[in-house]
Amino acid sequence: MVYYKTMTSVSLLLVVTALVVSSVVESCPPSEWAALMALKASLNEPYVGIFHSWRGTNCCYRWYGVHCDPTTRRVVDITLRGLLDDPTFKHLNRTGYMSGSISPSICHLPQLSTLSISDWKAISGPIPRCLPSSLPFLQILDLSGNVLSGSIPHDIGRLRQLTMLNLADNHLSGRIPSTLVNLSRLTHLDLRNNALEGPIPRDIDKLRMLNRALLSHNRITGPIPWTISRIYRLADLDLSLNRISGRIPKALGTMPVLDSLKLKYNKLRGGVPASLLSSRMSHIDLSRNGLAGRVADVFHQGTYFINLDLSYNKLRGGVPKSMKLAKYIGHLDLSHNRLCGHIPRGSPFNHLHASSFHKNKCLSPLKHC
Repeated sequence: MVYYKTMTSVSLLLVVTALVVSSVVESCPPSEWAALMALKASLNEPYVGIFHSWRGTNCCYRWYGVHCDPTTRRVVDITLRGLLDDPTFKHLNRTGYMSGSISPSICHLPQLSTLSISDWKAISGPIPRCLPSSLPFLQILDLSGNVLSGSIPHDIGRLRQLTMLNLADNHLSGRIPSTLVNLSRLTHLDLRNNALEGPIPRDIDKLRMLNRALLSHNRITGPIPWTISRIYRLADLDLSLNRISGRIPKALGTMPVLDSLKLKYNKLRGGVPASLLSSRMSHIDLSRNGLAGRVADVFHQGTYFINLDLSYNKLRGGVPKSMKLAKYIGHLDLSHNRLCGHIPRGSPFNHLHASSFHKNKCLSPLKHC
């Protein structure tokens, strides 16, 4: 009887020990738990309570927005998004709101590959300076849609694994760091709607994998580097609403993948390169600049523009007759220029609104010379 009780006690002890060991193995490291607790303490989400699930010592188990590597149990993904399309907010029919700041404790999660804390409207303060030196495996950095201030870390180029950098819709200032061009794996760059100033790095062509470069609504100055044309995979370039000057590089029209070029509201001079109008692009917006000269008569049967906007410039001469050869021109705006002559008849002009040609020198039938 005594032997049976002893064996039962030993078995129970082994089971309890096994459970404890299993719990320790499946939990995230204490240092990473502490880092997440510090991050939670630095943020305030008052309406939905997304941090209510951040309890206990195992941050790998059902913590909202936290994901761990199943083998190492290290935290590899933090995704906290305040958009309406997130299931957490969709059923409440509201977007998220969060204030506070991003704690530098985030740098104590060295295995992170994704850090997305976006669209919360009121998260302020700087981007933690320690990010580039502490997160060598980071592939996605998305801090968009907040009110972050200060500059982009000067050594951002140390994040050599980064494929996506989205800092749009904040209050960031200062220059675009020269080291940014060291992000050789970057495919998506979005710095829209900030207060960034200074020039675009001349050696931006080092970003050989770049597919989208969205830098609109900043205070960027200087010319458009012709070296951009050497980024073979670039499909979308938006530099609108800046203070960019100089001429539009002709080489942009020879880029094999570029489909959308937006340069409106800048201080560009010179003419509209013929290479742009004869290119394979479907979206071109060069409106509200100081462009002059004639609109090149280089349209052809392969021309396919969903949108071509050359309005609010100083263009002269006539409307190119070769536009009639275009396969498709959905929206055309040549208004507020100095064009003169007859508007060609037939497609695509039959479906265009008269406002596409308003406020020119003497275009007929809108206005006779």
